[in-house]
Amino acid sequence: MHRKCHTCLCRTCLNTCCDRKNCTGKKEACENYSGFRQLNIFEPPPQQKHQSAPRYPWQYYGISKERYRQLTEYIQSGRYDSVARQAAHTANKDIAEYILLSVTENLSYDELQKMWELKKIERMACCRTDFYGYRRLFYHLFDLEVRRMGK
Repeated sequence: MHRKCHTCLCRTCLNTCCDRKNCTGKKEACENYSGFRQLNIFEPPPQQKHQSAPRYPWQYYGISKERYRQLTEYIQSGRYDSVARQAAHTANKDIAEYILLSVTENLSYDELQKMWELKKIERMACCRTDFYGYRRLFYHLFDLEVRRMGK
């Protein structure tokens, strides 16, 4: 299959034969040309099975250091256990218990890894960067719910 011009990828140009060296450019003359979106000879990319972990910083969620400390106090006090549990499962149901353990016991990812090595907990299903991304998302969801409740 020869193209009329190497710059145009519409179906008309893909199905037309000509001498490429002498081609003046089908791009301007072709009424069917609309950029690369018109190229339908390839399959569309497959949808991802898993959504990637959120990697937004604290500023994206609008949580300051003071608000972070306040939310941590709320969670550690035990008054908002059901809200915290719901926010953790909304953030990521696979690591919700690890997020809650990390926040309530003030444990880092490395300390959770040490607990796994000592066989106190099961191994987490994510890496450090993903864990902290989900943890920030958890704080954001918890913050939204607490604000909705008026705190």
